[in-house]
Amino acid sequence: MRFHFNLERLKNLRERLEEDAKRIFLEATAERIKAEEALVEINERIKEENRNYLKQISQNLISIQEIQQWRAYLESLEKERIRLGEIYREKLAIEEEKRQKYLEARKERVILEKLKERKFEEYKIEYQREENRNLDEIGIQMYYRNNK
Repeated sequence: MRFHFNLERLKNLRERLEEDAKRIFLEATAERIKAEEALVEINERIKEENRNYLKQISQNLISIQEIQQWRAYLESLEKERIRLGEIYREKLAIEEEKRQKYLEARKERVILEKLKERKFEEYKIEYQREENRNLDEIGIQMYYRNNK
């Protein structure tokens, strides 16, 4: 008598689906991190440009035309920050969606793992019962042979 789990192929499929979902989730996480880094970078660039701008103005080293150009540049950086912020929020939502899919795939795999473990425990109990019946039968046969 050998243990055979009827849903082994399904369990293997669930394991592969979980691995795929995990890979996709990790890719989404990497994309979110990239978007976050871009957002941090633009924020740092804006801070640096604002410091330079204020320094130049306080020292009266720039003309009105340069001030207008600088302001236009700072506005373009601010628009870029808004765009990168939207991308970041989008990547964050995608990452969360992929995380949920991964957790669901993991849960389905764990359910089958536990079912397999439970079926194996039932198999071991049944195997022990069968073994005990066989030993009892052998004992009874030996008793009858010895008493004849």
